[in-house]
This record gives sequence, C-alpha cells and structure tokens, in this order.
Amino acid sequence: MLEWLVPTGLAHIEQAWLTGDRAQAGPYPELLLERTDRAGTDVWRGELLMYLRRLGYPAGPFPGCPEPYASALRGDWRSTAEAWLSQGDPYEHAVELAESGQVEPTLEALTDVTRLPRRPQPGTLTNPAGLTDRQLEILRLVATGLSNAEIAQQLVLSPRTVDHHVSAILGKLGVPTRRDAAVWAARLGDEPSPRGVI
Repeated sequence: MLEWLVPTGLAHIEQAWLTGDRAQAGPYPELLLERTDRAGTDVWRGELLMYLRRLGYPAGPFPGCPEPYASALRGDWRSTAEAWLSQGDPYEHAVELAESGQVEPTLEALTDVTRLPRRPQPGTLTNPAGLTDRQLEILRLVATGLSNAEIAQQLVLSPRTVDHHVSAILGKLGVPTRRDAAVWAARLGDEPSPRGVI
C-alpha cells in the first residue's frame, strides 16, 4: 500500500510546491507524516519532510534521517546538491542549487535544467506502452518482485528516482498495482520469474 501511496502523495506535494498552491497537496502532508512514522520508511519520510520544508512547513531532520535528505532539512544546500549529483539525480541537484537563493548556483541550476531530456527517447516510440528504455528496465525488475529500494540499489539510482519511474510506469500502463504492471511486462515479451509481486 505504501509503495503506491507515498509516490502519489509526494507527487501532489511536489505539484503544490511547484505551483505555490498548498491546497494542491490535499490531505497528503498529514497522511504521509502519519504513515511514514515507522521502521523501514526513513527514506520516504526524509523525502516527504524535504518537500514539506520546500512548501513552507516547519521540518527538520529526524534521528536516522538518511542523506541527502538530512542535509537538505538542515538547510545545507551545497552538500545536498553534491549528494544528488553523485547519486545521478540532475533534477534534484538543480532544485537544490535554485533553492540556495544565490545568483551563481541559481544560474547553474538553470543551465542544468535546460540539459535535461525533453523529447521522448527512441525506446518510448518503439514499445506499445510508450515507456522509455529506463522505464522498461525498471518494469522488468518490478515484475521480478524487487521493491523500489532494491531496484534503486541494483541500478545505482536514488530511491526517489525509482519511485517516480514506477509511478510513471503505472500511469502509462493505466494500471493501479505492481502486480498489474508485471502482467504488462509479460505482454511486452518480458517473462521474469515473479518473487511475490505486491
């Protein structure tokens, strides 16, 4: 349940931050704060608090808060930006530079954002679901039963990046669950041996 709820809620919160309209966050700030206050949810809670801080809520790091969320919640934009860059997340790197409030890092963020891909990649145009090559790769791993955290570790991506990919995959396939996505993987010619997909 949380593997669906958290990315959905974070997408609403991020949209609220991007538009400057807190109402677009809906019930998700309170709901996710309640649901991520348990063992095994540190990464989700760190990301949630980071976005709530950007949205203007008072938020700080908690004991065991993982990096780069902890440094973001401390207001250390330099360390946070460097950490995102080392994790291969150019979007979050640019956001942290822009959030610095300083001219040079903000200009660097603008340059970084203009380099992010905007057109569909060739793989998007050659499969019936319109998935990118990276999304197909992640779909195959979802179909084997790996969690988002395990996929992130295997592909050396941030968990947040994988969360966004999985949400995008479910949306493009028009399915509500990872199990349904695994069925799609089989239809696309990928027949991994499931490990208890939920």
